[in-house]
Amino acid sequence: MVAMRFARLVVHRMTREPLALLVEENADRCVVVSVRGPQAEIIDRGPRAAAPDDDDRLTQDLIGELAVRLGRRLERGEIVDLVDDRFRAELVLDDGTRLPGRPSDVLAVTVREALPLEVADSVVDAVGQSYSELGGDRQEPARQAAEQVEEMRAFLEQATPQDFARPPDAGEGRPSGADPG
Repeated sequence: MVAMRFARLVVHRMTREPLALLVEENADRCVVVSVRGPQAEIIDRGPRAAAPDDDDRLTQDLIGELAVRLGRRLERGEIVDLVDDRFRAELVLDDGTRLPGRPSDVLAVTVREALPLEVADSVVDAVGQSYSELGGDRQEPARQAAEQVEEMRAFLEQATPQDFARPPDAGEGRPSGADPG
């Protein structure tokens, strides 16, 4: 098994399908997993709060709580196989019990519970790709734009009207005799 981490969600350009990028720890290999829309929304929320109130509790959160009430705990999520171009995934309990599930559900629970994630060596060997060649190590355009907006706001909060004053027109930059306008 290869230790991986959930890196980010992306949307396929053509199909508009959400995809989860799973990246090998301390390496450049990644596995791209198609996820269903509702699970993508859950994955996007990230790990749940330590003590969520009823309004914040999601269906996926109940699985971990149920395991605890039964005297067990969730240990990790695994993508165990690739059969006919479909991933097979399982949640693993602390006693070794395995609960098979759709990859998108297993990933949603794994992310919400902040569990370790492992992918079978054979799966990574079959479909692993270079994370940097996919552009996964680049910032998302929306996040990059948001950071630029924040930088601009910080600048504007410190700016004074004098920062925007026109320089005196000394004729610099215009060839002599040129029509100003």
